[in-house]
Amino acid sequence: MTSLGARSLVMAAFAASTAFGAACSPAASDGAIPSADPKTDGSETGRGTGAAPGGATTPAPGGDAGSSTTDASTEPRTNGFPAKWIDGTACGTDPEIQTWKYSEDTFILRQSLCTTFEGPFMYLFVGASKALLVDTGTGGVDLRGEVTKILAGKNVQLVVAHSHSHGDHVGGDGAFKNQPGTTVVGLQPATVKAFFGIASDAPGVFDLGGRVVDVLAIPGHQAAHVAYYDHETRLLLTGDTLYPGRLYIDDWNSYRTSVPRLVAFVDAQRPVSFVLGGHIELPKTGPDFQYGTQVHPNEHALELGDKDLRELDTAVKAMGNTPTREVHATFIISP
Repeated sequence: MTSLGARSLVMAAFAASTAFGAACSPAASDGAIPSADPKTDGSETGRGTGAAPGGATTPAPGGDAGSSTTDASTEPRTNGFPAKWIDGTACGTDPEIQTWKYSEDTFILRQSLCTTFEGPFMYLFVGASKALLVDTGTGGVDLRGEVTKILAGKNVQLVVAHSHSHGDHVGGDGAFKNQPGTTVVGLQPATVKAFFGIASDAPGVFDLGGRVVDVLAIPGHQAAHVAYYDHETRLLLTGDTLYPGRLYIDDWNSYRTSVPRLVAFVDAQRPVSFVLGGHIELPKTGPDFQYGTQVHPNEHALELGDKDLRELDTAVKAMGNTPTREVHATFIISP
């Protein structure tokens, strides 16, 4: 979510955190991982979801799949979302990383706001032969240790990739570099496209071993930005292109081309259960949190829906060549 005016400071922090490398704090915890059994009672641990028959979760009101609806009987079985993410209100007791087991082989991790005002989210998809970690946060916490615990007993190669190359999403890379069974994807647009087989506007297809993730280039917030679509869970990862907060944009012309491309990508037989971004900067009600604050009481839900993506698409098209700050219920365009 790094603003244009603060980017140089964030990149300086990134350099420091990379040098920190493997000497990260060991305070990460897996205590937030629920049991493997999907929630079927709509309890608060499944906030934002309603359990369909058979334990499958369905999009919450306000987070529906728009034109990408599917038969509820084929919805992926998940644990929904936690009742609360670590939000900077309990720094004395909260872990430095909160790990949530979204499904049997899908994990959402959040770096504590107590360690960085960015409070970034990271995502881990596990297949039969590979595991894909999307983003590494700002560094300074033991993300590699947390991922190692999750992958314990699984014979998989770890691929560390990114939504984009801003410091708050790549700062933890140093702990993964030169580690056995681990590949860290480069940060330049051409490198990212080559690794995932992205050709121009066409998405790349990345096979984790019985689990396919499609990767689409969506520059605008940053030149190397990509979106990930997991066919197993139907989760769409949009990084800093769309999340409940301020959408900072480096290149408006690229951004206003990328958003419609992302909608077309979804419409090409990729039904979306939820849209998940890189941060939360909005409360459930009221104005956005002040930039740089490390306390987020009453946070908005992380998960957005297909309708939010389409609302962004409509707004971007309406602005044409002249972007302006525009406040919406679930995001703020901040060119």
